[in-house]
Amino acid sequence: MWKCKHCEKEFNFNTSSEKANHSRWCKNNPKRNDTDNLKKARNIVLNEQLGILKDFNVKCYNCSKEFIVNEREKQFPKKEKYFCSKSCANSQGGQANANNLEDTGKMNYRSVAERNHKKQCVVCGFTKIIEVHHINEIHDDNRVENLIFLCPNHHKMYHSKYKEEIIPYIEEYRKLRRF
Repeated sequence: MWKCKHCEKEFNFNTSSEKANHSRWCKNNPKRNDTDNLKKARNIVLNEQLGILKDFNVKCYNCSKEFIVNEREKQFPKKEKYFCSKSCANSQGGQANANNLEDTGKMNYRSVAERNHKKQCVVCGFTKIIEVHHINEIHDDNRVENLIFLCPNHHKMYHSKYKEEIIPYIEEYRKLRRF
């Protein structure tokens, strides 16, 4: 039998590691490595470095609804824009961010094409599986007028010896779109 020096209960442990584990995690051990003490210690450090947690009134960037955020004093404002909900952030805020990306030319070419063209092959009108084609074949040129949708068959035809059969459809589409 083994008696814990912290709680003074008796245990029938078979190995010394079982004794050490009980001793380390005993509720009465003043040096116990529990997560509560670690959290308290971490919060003390954060309070000293960044200030205490405090409620701040902010307005939603999208809908102007007022709401409260809980942040540390020295970190507020943590963000340039606050949103009251994910749906609010994804609607106007996300839209504004996407517009900024488009303006700077950093938007994904597929996103640019989907925003500005009907999602169907310009040759046959197929809509189930479509690919984005760069007309001038420069893949870094993601201008609206350089992108069109083609189905996989017509895209392959364009990049083969049958290219001349596809070009008239592309030119007609560009004339209709006035590019």
